[in-house]
Amino acid sequence: MNKSTVLLLCSAALLLAACGGGSDNPVAEIPSATDAVPDSASASAAGMAAWMTDLAVAPSDTKEPLDVTKFTPVSSDNTEPETVK
Repeated sequence: MNKSTVLLLCSAALLLAACGGGSDNPVAEIPSATDAVPDSASASAAGMAAWMTDLAVAPSDTKEPLDVTKFTPVSSDNTEPETVK
């Protein structure tokens, strides 16, 4: 390889290494469905169905067991059950 090719490759590597700067603004993390039971899951049947759907698709191979002691499913005697999708 000649000197100009080596110089070009080193310059490109230096430019790519300099592009990795971050920002000072922290990114708000969205809690995973496997982190805790949301309040909306105990508030309504739709909230519980949404949480169960999120829970079904969440990767949970490395997560600890979920504490469900505060989870109280909604039970209503005057509404029809939702169809299973």
